[in-house]
Amino acid sequence: MNARGPAWAVSIFLIAALASACGIPRVARVPVPQEDILKANNAAREADLSFARRDYYAALIKYLEASRLNPNSEYIYNKLGITYSQLKFFTEAGSAFRRSIGLNQKYPYAYNNLGSVYFATNEKGKAERFYRKAISLDPNVASFHINLGTLYFEKNKFEKGMEEWRKGLQIDPQVLSKSEAVSLVAAGSQTAPVDRYYFMARLHASLGDIERTLENLQLALNNGFTDLDDILVEPDFDPVRKDEKFKAFLRTATLLLRP
Repeated sequence: MNARGPAWAVSIFLIAALASACGIPRVARVPVPQEDILKANNAAREADLSFARRDYYAALIKYLEASRLNPNSEYIYNKLGITYSQLKFFTEAGSAFRRSIGLNQKYPYAYNNLGSVYFATNEKGKAERFYRKAISLDPNVASFHINLGTLYFEKNKFEKGMEEWRKGLQIDPQVLSKSEAVSLVAAGSQTAPVDRYYFMARLHASLGDIERTLENLQLALNNGFTDLDDILVEPDFDPVRKDEKFKAFLRTATLLLRP
């Protein structure tokens, strides 16, 4: 046998193993007339407008129409999955995202969004796996890191969550106030609000954002935070510690929490 034969066989095996690593087989594309592709694009644009108005049922109808006209578009199936998710149809959303991945196994948004479906259905191990896959394909999308960080918070891995959130905010400081058209941002449900707000305050303080730092510290106080000594020694607050607004907040909080 040629010496290159076994190596070639091993390479094929490894490629196959990697392709099925997430348990999603490739989807064969089918011939689609150009006319139908154009009709699908028009339907998807109408769906986009309905989605932007938060008319999710109208958007769903149009995305379904687009997907029937052009079953080869990972982008349409990704948006279809997001719309199902907004309507809490998580089984259907998962199917749409898996087809999107099957059509293009290098499309990171579908992995991220499938991760968010697993997060919503409390399958955190699978959620982490798909978030990590999305990040491996494109580490420069802020919401991917925010989602993974939120997942870590749900698992009480606060420092790891902070690390991912910090990465996300460094990429896009506005990511937490956005809703993205192609990517779902996971919403945590189990972490106590006081912990969530305090770590958000730490995060924004470390980035020097005094307004969001104070906003989240106030929310933490409103939800029962009392450990002002931790604020005094936590290095994340160093970038804003000399700000007069920060000093004023601490003075007021001290008076409010005084026994």
